[in-house]
Parts: sequence; C-alpha cells; structure tokens
Amino acid sequence: MKIEQGVVVKKEGEFAYIVPSLEAGCEHCALKDLCIGNTSGKLRALDEVGAREGDLVEYTINLGRLNVNLMLLSGLGLILLLVGAIFGYYVNPFGIDPALSGGIFGIGLSALVFGLSKLKRFSSKELYPQIKRVIRRSA
Repeated sequence: MKIEQGVVVKKEGEFAYIVPSLEAGCEHCALKDLCIGNTSGKLRALDEVGAREGDLVEYTINLGRLNVNLMLLSGLGLILLLVGAIFGYYVNPFGIDPALSGGIFGIGLSALVFGLSKLKRFSSKELYPQIKRVIRRSA
C-alpha cells in the first residue's frame, strides 16, 4: 500500500471526497494526462479520522485486494464466456447457426459477472481508499 496525499473537498457521511495531489514522479509519467489527480477528479474515500473539508490528508489504497478482485472477476467472465460458447455451439438449443448460438450463450453467460460484482466480496468498504491521518487542518 502506497501512502498518497490529497485535499478533502466534500464530506458525505462516513465518506470524504478527496482531490489527490500530484507527486514529483508524476511530471515524467507518460499517462499523467489520464490520471485522476491531473483531471481534477475526486476519489471517494472512507474517512476513519474525522477529516473536514479543506484538510490535507494522507490516504491509502489496498491495491493488492483490488487487483485480486479484478483478476477474479475477469477470470470468471472469461470462463463463463468459454462455457457459454461451447454450450451454444455443441448443444445449439435454438437450432440456428452453431457459431451464432455459441456467441449468444457466451455473451449471455459472461454478463452474469455484472451481477456477481454486486456481492459483498467485490463491493466491501475495504476496497475504498482510506484516510489514515490529517496532515494539516483547514483554517
């Protein structure tokens, strides 16, 4: 987990919206134009320390957990796509062109991943950035 900094711009219950600060290493990054910190984007972070609007805060993102969840969802989507394509091609319940039937079932089954992404494992508070401490309070 890398510790980042940002300014709280809005509070909403137990969450705070943060505008991330650009770091020195960002100047030479090829993707800096796409970065959320460079486009005045906001991160929704879990506020564990009671930050207020205008505060400079440190926050962390659990990239390990986030990456594992993304790999699980992607892998599951590919497996469902393959199973659906094989089922549609060989079973062909509609009696149409087997390739078309395989495509329909493949896309249909892989769409189930969207429903699975709503499960608690993939939408828990642990995946949000978390504010760890307030560096400077606003006046």
